[in-house]
Amino acid sequence: MHAASRHAAALLAAALLAAAGAAHPCAAAATELRVANWNVENLFDATVNQSKSFLTGQPADAEWCAQSWRRWTEARYQTKLTNLAWAIDRMKPDILVVEEVENRDVVQALADRIQERHGWTFPYIAHRESRDPRGIDVAILSKHPIRRVDYKGKIGRRGLLVAEIEVDGTTVVVLANHWKSQVGDAATNIAARTVEAQDARAEIVRRLEADPDAVVVCCGDYNEDMDGPAITEGLKPANDRVAALASANGPARDVRPFNLIGDIPKKERGSFYYARRKMWNTFDGIHVAPRMLLPPGQPGPAWRAGKPEETVTFRPKELRWGKDGRPNSFRRVRSYEEGTDGDKVEDSNYYVEGYSDHFPVYTTLHRAPAAGGGGKAAK
Repeated sequence: MHAASRHAAALLAAALLAAAGAAHPCAAAATELRVANWNVENLFDATVNQSKSFLTGQPADAEWCAQSWRRWTEARYQTKLTNLAWAIDRMKPDILVVEEVENRDVVQALADRIQERHGWTFPYIAHRESRDPRGIDVAILSKHPIRRVDYKGKIGRRGLLVAEIEVDGTTVVVLANHWKSQVGDAATNIAARTVEAQDARAEIVRRLEADPDAVVVCCGDYNEDMDGPAITEGLKPANDRVAALASANGPARDVRPFNLIGDIPKKERGSFYYARRKMWNTFDGIHVAPRMLLPPGQPGPAWRAGKPEETVTFRPKELRWGKDGRPNSFRRVRSYEEGTDGDKVEDSNYYVEGYSDHFPVYTTLHRAPAAGGGGKAAK
C-alpha cells in the first residue's frame, strides 16, 4: 500500500475509534498506562528520497538502498517491520516513544504492521522531521488521542518532541529525546548532550510551574549512562525515589525528575551493550515528575509511577544474542576476503535479521483514585 494510502487508512481507523468511544460514553476509564521507549536502530525504508546532508553532500538516507554497502532492500525493510511489530506486541504499550526512524511513513508502516499481524495498533502518531545529518528522527505512537505536538529542533540534532496525550479526561505530557552519540570527541559530545538535557529539563520545569501536578514523562535514548555528566548537570535527575520526591516540596526550578530505570536491579538495567569494552550501558531512560511518586491515595497527579518491579528492561530470549545476551540487532555482517571489501559474500551470509541494538524499556503508570487538579485534559 502506498504511504499516502496507509496514512489515510490510519486516519480513518482513528476516526472510527473516536466515534466508537463517543458512542459508548460509559466505557470504563483506563486505570493503567504502559509507556515504553525503544531505539529501533535505523528504521529506514529502501528508497533514497531525503535531501542532501550538510555534512556529506549526499542524501541523508543514501546508505539505505540495495546499491550501498548496507545492501538494504525492500524485503529486509519489511522483515524488520515484522520483527519490531512482534516485540512491540509482546510489550503492548499504550504509548511508545521510538528513536532512529527515518520519517513518518516508516512509523505509520510500523503501526500498520502491528495491525496486520497482531490485530491492534496505535491510531495516533506525533512526528516532526529533524535536521539530523543521518536523517533519523524521534516519534511518539499512542493508543490515546494526541491533542498537541511541539517540536524544538536544532541544526544537526534530532530535537525535542513533546506531545500532549489525552487519556480519558487527563493529560499525559510525553517528551521524546535522542541525544548526541558518543562518536567523536568526548568533550564536544558531552557538551552537546548537556544542552539537549537542559532543553528537556526546561520543558519539564515549564510544565510544573504551570501545574505542579502535571503528568510529565521524559523518555529517550540519552546516549549516556543514567549517572553520566550531561544527565547529571543538564537534566539534574534523581536516581532514587526518596531524593526525587523530596524535591517536589520546593519550587519547580529545583525539581529532580526520577529515572524509573533506577528501580530495576543493576544486573537487569542494561539496554545497550558496548562490545568493544564488553560493558552494559543504561542509555535508555524514562523520567517522571517527582509528584508522580506520591502514594495513589494522596492528592496529586492523575497518574502515578507503579511499583519498582513494574519498570522493565524488556529482553526476552528472541531479542538476545551471544553468550553475553546482548541485543540481537538487525545488521549486515561482512566477512572480508583479501582484496575485497566484503561485497562478494553471498546475501544469505551477511545479514542477521534481528531487531535492534537496544533493548526496549517500559513502565506501567496507575491512575490515582484521589487525583487532584493536575493532569487535566488539554483544551
